[in-house]
Parts: sequence; structure tokens; C-alpha cells
Amino acid sequence: MTETTPDGRRVLGLVPGKPVAGDRKEPDDQDLVMVWPHLLIRHAVAAMGILLSVLVISVLFDAPLRSVANPSQTPNPEKAPWYFAALQELLSHFHPLVAGVLVPGAIITGLIALPYIDTSPHDKPRHRKVAVVTFTIVIVAWIVLTIVGFAFRGPNWGWVWPWNEWHGEL
Repeated sequence: MTETTPDGRRVLGLVPGKPVAGDRKEPDDQDLVMVWPHLLIRHAVAAMGILLSVLVISVLFDAPLRSVANPSQTPNPEKAPWYFAALQELLSHFHPLVAGVLVPGAIITGLIALPYIDTSPHDKPRHRKVAVVTFTIVIVAWIVLTIVGFAFRGPNWGWVWPWNEWHGEL
């Protein structure tokens, strides 16, 4: 429900009553910042800056594109998108049941159980050592697996240093 101020402007809502601390402050004209043009102009300038940055990067650097896809020939190595590279790396080391079901399930279950394991009443991270250490270990391991699966795997899923150039299938 929207309400109207005495000068005709619309506001989202008014809460009646007295504040818990201090006196109620009525908004003055100098306290109000209009969405147009102040906020929207800033957002438009930020969006144009990001768009210009992406355009310049795309003009300066070529995308590592391959040839047109051939459905009768699978590229070697066949890599998952970067967000599944850690899971694909796990699958190269463990049985699919372990890597695809048990490890991700254990991670999710552990992160769900973490607030019940670390029962510290504090909100600050410096007082939540168990939660911070556990979450950091999980995130670092997942990032390392993602980087290894994405950047260090070559033909036949063998180890390849990123600075050693290889072209397609070997």
C-alpha cells in the first residue's frame, strides 16, 4: 500500500508510532534523493563503463575458438564447462558413485550441519573458527580441483602445463 505525503509525493509506506530511541525525524527536501536522475544516471554510467571494458577486451584478445563442431568426432580432451571442471577432475580419480554422489553429498550435508557443529553464539568470523576453517578448506579444495581440471588437463586427460602449447588431438 502506498501513501502520499502532504506535498503530493508517493512513499512506499508510513509506520505510525514513536521510534525506540530519539525523536521522529520528518524528511526535509534536502534529505531526499530522487531516483531520477541521480541514481539511474550513476547506474547507466557504470553499465556503459563495463560494456566499454568488455568491448575493448574482446577487440584486443582473440577468443580461443576451435573449428566448427563435428557431431561425428569428439574432441580430445572433452572438458566440462569450468563450473563442472572440479567434478570432472574428481571423476577422473574416483569411482563415479564416490565422485558424483558421495563427495558432493557429503560436502552439502557437512555445510548444512556446520551451524549445528559450531554452536558459538558470536556472529563475527574470528569467533567461529570451526566454521571458517571448514568452509575455507572446502572452497580452496574445490577451486584447486577446478583450476587443475580446466587448465592442466590435455589429450587423454593427461597432465599438460598451461604454457606448453598443444593443438587439438594428439
